Amino acid sequence: MGIKEKFNKIEKALYIKLGRGGEFVKECIENNILKIGFNNIDHDLCLQNEWEKVRDSFIKYGHSKGVATNFTNQVKKFYQADKNVLWITFHNQRLYWCFSENKVSTQEDNSKIRNVIGEWSCKDLEEGILLSNNLGGHLTRTQGFQGTICPIAEEAKNYLIKKIKVEQSNSIKEVEESLGTLKDKLILLIETLHQNDLEILVDLIFRGGGWQRVGAVGGVQEDIDLFLFHPITGETAVVQIKCDTNLNEFIEYKNIFTEMPDYDRFFYVMSNPQGSPEQYMAKNDMDNLNLYFSDKIAELAINAGLIDWILKKVE
Repeated sequence: MGIKEKFNKIEKALYIKLGRGGEFVKECIENNILKIGFNNIDHDLCLQNEWEKVRDSFIKYGHSKGVATNFTNQVKKFYQADKNVLWITFHNQRLYWCFSENKVSTQEDNSKIRNVIGEWSCKDLEEGILLSNNLGGHLTRTQGFQGTICPIAEEAKNYLIKKIKVEQSNSIKEVEESLGTLKDKLILLIETLHQNDLEILVDLIFRGGGWQRVGAVGGVQEDIDLFLFHPITGETAVVQIKCDTNLNEFIEYKNIFTEMPDYDRFFYVMSNPQGSPEQYMAKNDMDNLNLYFSDKIAELAINAGLIDWILKKVE
């Protein structure tokens, strides 16, 4: 059975904390295991499904009846989950997931473990990283669960599976298609901007990204259109902006940039270059030189909320 087919058979997903404060998480991910503590609880009682006796053990060790029932239910989930249960945890701002073998065994300290089938993964099925910040709150809020194991609600489970399988709803597809069309149309408009307007647009984009301009835009400045400073990172940058340019002109500016060691980053921004982007990138041997073409300008303009500004300039 392929991994995508396996996801189609998932009926249950469980969040596991992997130790108090995540103390087991590194061990579990490195060794591809699931692990819970509850070291005082008899492993054989759990294997024999003697859950009332397990609950009595928790009470014996000083827990209230309610807490004993809660702990027993969590241990029961750990022992009774089958191979089709999807397990998740969070670590270093990433979501990790796995499936596990049915067998539960113990370590020397009587902590309980299950072996992972394959390995823990923090990637979707297309190798994209599953960053917590990119996931919905109805899923990530499980991190705040105070116990060891809790079930993922049905809506959050379905959302999780779609994220791992990289499946999108029709609504999201329609929005992305609309954004793609918007970007394509905006590229055409940007390519009609005159030099002065393009310089102002690029200046607005960088200012929206937190950069502060040092000096005027374009004009009579020799060689360079923008000198920038970023107050948070402390970086300095040089920007050259061209409506029309060619490879020879780009190489001339690249040589100018190499003679400016006091700056951290360089940007060569162009809306209507002669030749393909690949030709320019092939000539770029500077690690700190970024080449921005009209597609990148359009993307940044959308993110900066500058669509209306562009429309007014080309009306």
